[in-house]
Amino acid sequence: MKEILKCMDKIPQGVFLVGTKKGKGYNLMTAAFVTQVSFNPASIAVSVANNHYTAELIREQERFSLSVLAEGQEAEAKACGFESGRKTDKSKRVQTHLMAPGLPVLDGAAAAMVCRVRQVVKYEDHTVFFAEIEVAEETEAKPLPYVSGDYFPAG
Repeated sequence: MKEILKCMDKIPQGVFLVGTKKGKGYNLMTAAFVTQVSFNPASIAVSVANNHYTAELIREQERFSLSVLAEGQEAEAKACGFESGRKTDKSKRVQTHLMAPGLPVLDGAAAAMVCRVRQVVKYEDHTVFFAEIEVAEETEAKPLPYVSGDYFPAG
């Protein structure tokens, strides 16, 4: 099993922040399991561990934001990757701005978008949220590549 997981870590991925509303505030979670799934409509899939607070918030709200972290934003990824939003207000650890309809995205990210959930598939220990991109913005920054173990607790 360990060798299988090591091989999976070699699949090229980016580093992302998934944003949600949390009561009157916001929650941010570092993610790596994100992929494009359609051009028309422009859609992505985000896979979140079933027990993560972010998965609960996305199921409730049926919307989330996605920030594509830029090179040099390793600290922001770490600030949102090691603790649960149930216990910590991670939105106060990084600089964000709100995109319509009021979801947080990381300042200086390579790209940012707000997505509306179209389909939810629970698969083993994760839930995959298929979502249509409603609003997007991008910069000239290069995306930050994912390196296993840098942004998530070992497990």
